[in-house]
Amino acid sequence: MTTAGQITDRVSGNTFEIDVGRNMSINLAPFSALGSVDSLDEDLIRTAAYVYAADLALKRSEREEHLRSITVRVPVVNVQAFERVHSLLEEALITVSVDNWSLEFVAIDDGTPSFNRKWPDKANSTLMFSGGLDSFAGATELLKQDSALTLVSHVTHNWPVKNAQAHLAEAITNFSSKDVTHLQLSVFGRNSGGLSFPADDEREETQRTRSFLFISLAAVAARLSGSRRIIVMAENGQFAIHLPLTEARIASFSTHTAHPKFLSQMQDALRQLFLQDDIDVVNPFVHVTKGEVVALIPTPLRREIEHSTSCWRTSRVSGSATHCGECVPCLCRRIALETNGIDVPEYARDLLREDVGRLGPDDLGKRNLMDVCQFIATFSGPVRVDSDDEICLAFPELLVPGLNAAAIIQMYRRFADEAFAVLNHYPRLASLLQ
Repeated sequence: MTTAGQITDRVSGNTFEIDVGRNMSINLAPFSALGSVDSLDEDLIRTAAYVYAADLALKRSEREEHLRSITVRVPVVNVQAFERVHSLLEEALITVSVDNWSLEFVAIDDGTPSFNRKWPDKANSTLMFSGGLDSFAGATELLKQDSALTLVSHVTHNWPVKNAQAHLAEAITNFSSKDVTHLQLSVFGRNSGGLSFPADDEREETQRTRSFLFISLAAVAARLSGSRRIIVMAENGQFAIHLPLTEARIASFSTHTAHPKFLSQMQDALRQLFLQDDIDVVNPFVHVTKGEVVALIPTPLRREIEHSTSCWRTSRVSGSATHCGECVPCLCRRIALETNGIDVPEYARDLLREDVGRLGPDDLGKRNLMDVCQFIATFSGPVRVDSDDEICLAFPELLVPGLNAAAIIQMYRRFADEAFAVLNHYPRLASLLQ
């Protein structure tokens, strides 16, 4: 059976072939712990994998050309099922990556369409397990109420992340008396099988459609395990809503990988694709700060926090450090941990103890810290904006239908209070907080 698809950059006109087993690797073997995948499961994962491959392979340009226009042609067995959700999937992709996506589904000649699929209904949950603090806390919260839990991880060749997932999953399993299953599913592009794929240093770094792939993997796991509920990343509200820190980070420069609109769109697409109207795609932490998420981690498991990973650049950190210390996720992680009295010596750069005022304007850590300080000043501190209406004018992203703007603003105010309290402990940062 051919699985060759095609990726096209509609701006440059460049087209290249993508094929499972050649320049695309998909390992579904871990699913066997739950049952057997069928052709619709395979179609969904192949679609998500080819979208992820396109996202990696077509590197963004600068400034006005940051937004891309991409066409992905995917071979599927159940072509009618995917035509049914064609527009829903495209809308979800546009939301999550802020690019122009076009999907084309081509029928595979030899394959057995999926009919009369069984979806047992059990009292368990499926959690996207990234190896970060939020999914770690999310797992412990779910195990308070569910009899079983399936942890679904996506892995590539990023060994620090893969090891973090495995270590934290083992810690959760040992801590709980419940039934915990951890699946590490590998999907990645490679330069092999006579088909080229960009090298690591030539790939797009943002990888925003990874959550599209992640949800697809979790959906298949949820069907096989009988779970109706798919918890997406259990992402803290700061990063789920992801208001832009500055005007320079708006539109395609801001991520929406766990945004409520994206989750709702994926929920609609999965319900129609699987013909199950009670599938839920939810985020329990959408109105919770990262500091509040950390507070949920049971005390006996807090010693495992050092094995979690939050850094955007984890695979590039050298030496004994596990986090760069200067990217925005590292700064927010540090604020969350220190809010809870947790100090982990994990950063390659101890930015908060540097004399930031003397750093050059092009220093990445300084720019990120200044952006964070500018952002939190809107919600807390001496120059805070007290009116919710004025904040909505400053952040029109809050006016998206379905969002609870008041709850989101209160969440950001609590985060800003946490950040001010932590940063004020560092004397050299005082001038940045005025």
